[in-house]
Amino acid sequence: MRKPNIVIIVLDTLREDHAQGLDRLLDYGFVKYQNAIAPAPWTLPSHASMFTGLYPSEHGIHETKELRGEGLVKYSRLRMNALEHNILRIYKDENYNTILISANYGVVAPMTGFEAGHNILIDPITSTILTDDIISIDMEVQKLGGRTSFLFYHLRRKNITKLLKATQLFLTRRLKTFPKHISEYFVREKGGDLAVSLIKTLRLEEPFFLFVNLMESHHPYTRLREDKKLICIALKWTLTGGIDPQDMRFWRAYPHHAERATRGAVELVSMILQKAGRSNTLIIVTSDHGELLGNDGGLYHIYSLKDGNIRVPLYVKYPEGWEKKKQKTYIPLTDIPKILDPSTDTIGSDLAIAETFGVQHPDQTFQRCGLGNPPVNLFYHKIRILGSKVDILFNKTLEQVEYAKGERAKEVLRKLLH
Repeated sequence: MRKPNIVIIVLDTLREDHAQGLDRLLDYGFVKYQNAIAPAPWTLPSHASMFTGLYPSEHGIHETKELRGEGLVKYSRLRMNALEHNILRIYKDENYNTILISANYGVVAPMTGFEAGHNILIDPITSTILTDDIISIDMEVQKLGGRTSFLFYHLRRKNITKLLKATQLFLTRRLKTFPKHISEYFVREKGGDLAVSLIKTLRLEEPFFLFVNLMESHHPYTRLREDKKLICIALKWTLTGGIDPQDMRFWRAYPHHAERATRGAVELVSMILQKAGRSNTLIIVTSDHGELLGNDGGLYHIYSLKDGNIRVPLYVKYPEGWEKKKQKTYIPLTDIPKILDPSTDTIGSDLAIAETFGVQHPDQTFQRCGLGNPPVNLFYHKIRILGSKVDILFNKTLEQVEYAKGERAKEVLRKLLH
């Protein structure tokens, strides 16, 4: 049996209710599935779940009070390399030509264990390809505490070659990002056009497994000078639960970014289908999580399992000869490996869950924002359970029900607590 080509396109941070532009995929033979649920409200654990079919509490790649920032990055790489369920490794072992194109180069990249045979990382701010030497400089800058510390460190050691490369990199970035400091219009392009250009030039040797992460619907949503405040505002919300109406301005342009993301995805799909065997290519278009916009009780994608963070779009184009998979009530993104399995005829479940284990940002970020160290209550393990006639938010750490709605809530809680 001929092996199908596999394409997974993730529109990072795209809410389901802002993904209407993806309906144009229906003209290409896609099936639109409703009630798709992200297993986590941020990128790393959600991608790990998509690649493994496991929930965050099962694969273990998620934030905790002790494991955030660089420590979590290192752990993710070790864990992803150890997990037998990793579809990227499975397709490599089946002699697929595996390609990863990621504009979320700090999270979805070889350094966190998402490694294909051919990896292309894109800087979403400058919309350029990141080479190994650039990544090395970036990591060293972060480790040394900033560009100034980096330059003085290598000046003292007279590392002229590295200093020249770094200076060229810093100046190039300054020139390329200058318009993005002036107007929020220029921050809407985050590497999507470059990804389409790359697909045009890539040799897609069949069978291939192509994974693409695009960042058009991810912040920044305002000019870069203002965007620096966004994370601090979001962290303040997690601490206080209050939202200053003035702070919502940082998210006012989100619909424009979401529209650009969906338009880019359709263009990318069109390009792939022109190059690959249309009849033998399976394509999934989805998102890893959403974004809270202030008018829905929260901000950003951080320590919250509200609908805006976990309801995501899901569109699938099956190869010719494949039966379109039937759907149960909810489809967790942990079902992506099932979508790829020709022997599975039904996807989804009567119940789906999403999990959060706390804020993903390290203590230093809180401190830079003048918020001190995060308290212990920002690291409770919480589980949202969604199903037909049931919606529960359960605090696993405290073994407390935060809310329970629907006719089946008591029945599900009884099973959960016993």
